[in-house]
Amino acid sequence: MGSTRGALVVVGSGPGIGSHVARTFSSHGFTRIILLSRDPSRLEEDAKFIRSETPSADISTLAIDLSKTSEIASALAQVDKALNDTPIEVVLFNAARVGPSTLVSWPMEELELDLRIKVTGCYAVAQWAIPKLLAVKNTHKPAFLCTSGSIYKDPIPEVFSLSVCKAGQHNLVHSIHKKYKEEGVYCGLVVVGGVVGDDRPQCNAENIANKTWALYEERSDLEVEILDG
Repeated sequence: MGSTRGALVVVGSGPGIGSHVARTFSSHGFTRIILLSRDPSRLEEDAKFIRSETPSADISTLAIDLSKTSEIASALAQVDKALNDTPIEVVLFNAARVGPSTLVSWPMEELELDLRIKVTGCYAVAQWAIPKLLAVKNTHKPAFLCTSGSIYKDPIPEVFSLSVCKAGQHNLVHSIHKKYKEEGVYCGLVVVGGVVGDDRPQCNAENIANKTWALYEERSDLEVEILDG
């Protein structure tokens, strides 16, 4: 196993889980980090947050809108360019659109948009990432990680669109896990069973980030579930 970490790529950075996971991984030697978000205005704040833990971190920020499937390939090509010769070691897929959705009256187009971001987008990133992760299996600890929620198995009607997407996403990542675990790439799910907030005893971003690191290090189970109460 190589002594030098590869890059961490966070798809769906933000002030919650995404930036906290990146900061935690940076404290464990991941100093080459690529942050992607559809909201480029907050990416620099995320980078500053990570550097507060690891001042030497080499961080690139790029905009990506997973709802525009025709633009995903070109956005990921920009990641390749930014990485230069640094191999990817870990990808965290954390992209989501969170909000209420009312059954029957929720427009079909909105459900399709959510599916493009959370399921089709996850698949597109996996298509791009898995070959790169396989290529470093003998020198690094490659992993494809995805944040999820307990609603994949216990849906909430008031956020049915998110529930449907998390179920599809869980199925997809489970399939990737079955296919590639024996080939040397670990795939795992971080299942958050509640609303993320600083005041939550377990479902706070820092604890979720620590659990994500433990899941990555242990590499034994498909998922870790984080619950309050």
